[in-house]
Amino acid sequence: MDRFQTFHNIITKANVASRHDIITRYIDSVVSDLRCDRGMFFSGSAGKHRCESAQGPRGVKLEFSPKEVPTDLLNKCFNTGSVITERIPIVPESAKASTSSWGRIKIKHILVIPAFAGKRDGKPVTTGIVYLERSLKLPSFQEREILFARYLIRDISHLIQSSAVYEAQTYQIHQLKEEVVQKRIGMVSDHPSMLKLFRKINKLAKVPSTVLITGESGTGKELVARAIYNLSELRGPFISINCGGIEPNLMKSELFGHKKGSFTGAQSDRDGLFKKAEGGILFLDELAEMPMDIQVLLLRTLQLGEILPVGSDLPEIVHTRVVAATHRDLREMVEKGTFRNDLYQRLKGISLEVPPLRKRKTDIEPLMHFFLDKYNNKLGTNFKNFSAKAKEKLLLYDYEQGNVRELEHLIERAMVFEDDTIEVGIDNLLFEGESTHHVGKFNSPFEERMAAFGRKLILDAIAKSGENKTKAMKSLGLPRTTFYSLLHKYNIK
Repeated sequence: MDRFQTFHNIITKANVASRHDIITRYIDSVVSDLRCDRGMFFSGSAGKHRCESAQGPRGVKLEFSPKEVPTDLLNKCFNTGSVITERIPIVPESAKASTSSWGRIKIKHILVIPAFAGKRDGKPVTTGIVYLERSLKLPSFQEREILFARYLIRDISHLIQSSAVYEAQTYQIHQLKEEVVQKRIGMVSDHPSMLKLFRKINKLAKVPSTVLITGESGTGKELVARAIYNLSELRGPFISINCGGIEPNLMKSELFGHKKGSFTGAQSDRDGLFKKAEGGILFLDELAEMPMDIQVLLLRTLQLGEILPVGSDLPEIVHTRVVAATHRDLREMVEKGTFRNDLYQRLKGISLEVPPLRKRKTDIEPLMHFFLDKYNNKLGTNFKNFSAKAKEKLLLYDYEQGNVRELEHLIERAMVFEDDTIEVGIDNLLFEGESTHHVGKFNSPFEERMAAFGRKLILDAIAKSGENKTKAMKSLGLPRTTFYSLLHKYNIK
């Protein structure tokens, strides 16, 4: 046994940045050099230890079973920090359920040595141990073998501890990078589904591909689009357009531009949004509302990278990345013939789905405090928290109508009307279907109920129109002045 040669083999073969790899190489070496049946490394303390590596002869990785190891010897070594040599019976785990298991008991030579020393409450303690066992056919562990194992673990202990520090620092750096990415994304979440989404956003920011973002109204689809832009190296602008908010006969000119004289009122050439977003991102919100004839032109632009302004015969090359979003089921629309299949096939290749808030309820409380801080700054208030009842109600609500946007509006409204200066209470949290004395002043219960009904009618129309107030107004058949007067009266934003 050449300790120095073994040490050299360990540090040349192991990944010195990996604690686990160094420990495994060490166990492999002592199992081989001391002719052991198996070797293990434990870290922790008496009664609270875990096996970091379990190896057999010739580098075979073993499955660790706590019941096959004499725990009392491990605890004794952790407690005393002394070397332990014993001869004890070892019963394989597979044999313990058998009535004839006594024939399978094997007596083994056991060696347990302290590996690491640390301090707890100012006193030295053992924080790692090596466990070795070999057949009774061989002599018991000799003094020189014990010294070999002890000195070798001492030689590499600094290497192991340095690798642990390196791993911890690497993890911290990774966490900081995640936090930086999340801050640049501008969305608050620790939910696994959202963290997975953040990682996808980070990857998509580095490529020029067209992206389709799906999800219910209010989940933050535009925030996802802006995050892709913010994390990218694009130098052009981010331009957003709601496809449901433009008159169908104006959409072609709005997107692709027009030439002077191409239609009544076209008194000069005008660039469309594709041209204005050159070198950046054009975000097409509520894509499902785009007329079929414009869908054909959009598909051409996505495939060829060129636009044809209204009144022009010459196509123009554009370098604009498209990110689209919808809360509707495009596949269902394709089946009904209201959305082009070729455009759907072009878009669905790279898509992101933003999960609704009710499926990630652990995000509600962090979002509550995020919006509390946001509106403290905006309103000049200094609320510290929510009352217990307000917090409970906010956490239990499903937010089926508006998701994160609905939560934000609930909190903003409650902060505006709250009389307390420290806590936001439950009295001013107006959930869907509820009425409140703050929504106008009424002379009778009948008027109050009618107002609540009117408010719900308008909110439903806005939700069905994809948050497009113009479409909601038209669906209700209301004049513009009347519609916006009701929005103000019912405190709808």
